[in-house]
Amino acid sequence: MPMTADPILPETALTQSMVDRIARLHPASTAEALRALRTAFPEIPLSERVTALEALRRANAVSAR
Repeated sequence: MPMTADPILPETALTQSMVDRIARLHPASTAEALRALRTAFPEIPLSERVTALEALRRANAVSAR
């Protein structure tokens, strides 16, 4: 299977929950979004919170086309 520059992110219920929270908050920056996710999901590793931000970024990029 060939590797691509744009891997598909895993869509889990937890990721979706974090994406939904970020979308509701409309943070002014990535740092603000990560801070809000850390507060809401303190037990979740940073890498998973970043995955949620990337999923939201990709969804916004697709909807903007």
